[in-house]
Parts: sequence; structure tokens; C-alpha cells
Amino acid sequence: MADEFVQDWDDDAEYHAAVGHSWLMIAIALVCVVVITGVALVGLLGFFGVSDVLSIISG
Repeated sequence: MADEFVQDWDDDAEYHAAVGHSWLMIAIALVCVVVITGVALVGLLGFFGVSDVLSIISG
């Protein structure tokens, strides 16, 4: 029964494809975290607070 769930990792192409998909999912998750953090920051500071912060940063 347990042998049915064990994948054959002898094929390097399948392994590298799985690693590539893992990195893709990590990148997508990081982008989502950045977007959600940005939306939360905008929500906390309000639109005018963000525009003031951006004007301070830009000089």
C-alpha cells in the first residue's frame, strides 16, 4: 500500500520540474504577501496618509 504513494524520483526531469513548480509557487505566495501588506498599509494610513508618505520619500 505505501509503495503505491512513493514516487519514482529516478527521472531527473520530473524532479527538476517539481522543484521548478515549487519555486514558482513560492514566488506567487511572496507576491501575494507583498500585495496584501500593501493593501493593509493603505487601509491603515488612508489614501492621504500614503500620498503624504510618498511625497516625503520622493523628496
